[in-house]
Amino acid sequence: MSRYLGIDFGEKRIGLAISDPSRTIAQPLKTIVYQTLNNAFQEIHRVLQDYAVEKIIVGLPVTLKGSDSPKTRETRAFIERLRHRVAVPVEAFDERLTTLQAHRSLRAMGQKPSRKKDKVDQLAAVHLLQSFLDLETNQRMRS
Repeated sequence: MSRYLGIDFGEKRIGLAISDPSRTIAQPLKTIVYQTLNNAFQEIHRVLQDYAVEKIIVGLPVTLKGSDSPKTRETRAFIERLRHRVAVPVEAFDERLTTLQAHRSLRAMGQKPSRKKDKVDQLAAVHLLQSFLDLETNQRMRS
């Protein structure tokens, strides 16, 4: 089996998480700090090759009410550009509260989120990807 890549997109940083080959567990991979999206896309492309990624899951930051915000529209534009740059499917997935979960995870480890922004991005990607994997597993089990 191949892996899924989770992406937490931000204006300056992109948090990445990767699944295990059985697509059961998500783990932090890295944070891309980028100047241009072209640089970020190059790094994502390297990850796709290095980890034999089958699908990319990008967190879509909708509001708590489920509507779009300016950040949602910016992320949708990123997703569309990414789809044209990679040869694997790219899927948007609701990421509500993943950053809050990431902050809580760091605090539980005794770390300050304000000093670990790269870790926050990675952990947000982990929470996003793990939620997607769990949903996919539950759907398979029901079929």
